[in-house]
Amino acid sequence: MFLEPIDFAHMYRKHKAATDFKSKSSSDWDEKSSDMAQSTINSPYVEEFISRMKLHGDETVLDIGCGPGALSVPLAKKTKHVIAVDFSRKMLDEVEAYAAREGITNITTYHLGWEDDWSVLPPVDVAVASRSMEVADLDAALSKMSAHAAKACYLTYKVGGSFVDMDILGYIGKQVKTKPDYWYIPILLYGRGYLPRIDYIETGRGSVRSGTEEEFVQSLIWSIGSLDEEQQNKAREYYNRIVLGENRPPRPVRWAFIGWETTK
Repeated sequence: MFLEPIDFAHMYRKHKAATDFKSKSSSDWDEKSSDMAQSTINSPYVEEFISRMKLHGDETVLDIGCGPGALSVPLAKKTKHVIAVDFSRKMLDEVEAYAAREGITNITTYHLGWEDDWSVLPPVDVAVASRSMEVADLDAALSKMSAHAAKACYLTYKVGGSFVDMDILGYIGKQVKTKPDYWYIPILLYGRGYLPRIDYIETGRGSVRSGTEEEFVQSLIWSIGSLDEEQQNKAREYYNRIVLGENRPPRPVRWAFIGWETTK
């Protein structure tokens, strides 16, 4: 080799530990479960994700960090069985309620997270992780996901290092240490002998809501962690001057869709 090897797994862990966008706890997602169900179920993103998967109809699918079941239930209609796992118990309650409304009986839920013991899970053909890869050790998570799926894996990860439009952060005077970008994933997978394919999905909004002034401010606080009084006032000013006054909502969010076959 012409260059010294770079430890991208270590680089990611340091970057992740330093970012201002910290991972949320299970109780945080418990509180968000109802809102997530309303905003993600039946969204165009779901169709975009599933359309990029190679499915034959006889697969068993593991949905990691399944949230309220936005993917789990539609996938259950197209496959043999879905194993839905999440570390938020209330998210799993939303999955079960959604499945019941749709008359779906081929979903099994498990109250588990990325760092838990997965030995209780049955083997699967395909694993998916939709917008749920905010982990401390990305290399370990990708290895765990790949090892559990006999045929293929699919995931999405935010493009860019911020969950918030950087124009908004600049306007309110909030400097942040960005999060790791998606390119770590294909590099780490390639290093493990996989050949990942990358595509992109655009959604209308990210974690920042622009429905009302208060929703706008609170969604910024949710994403960033905290805003002082001056920054909150600037956020309200941005909402009224830019979002309403110029009819310019937060920029659409792009997600990298990454898929790879696990049979090398």
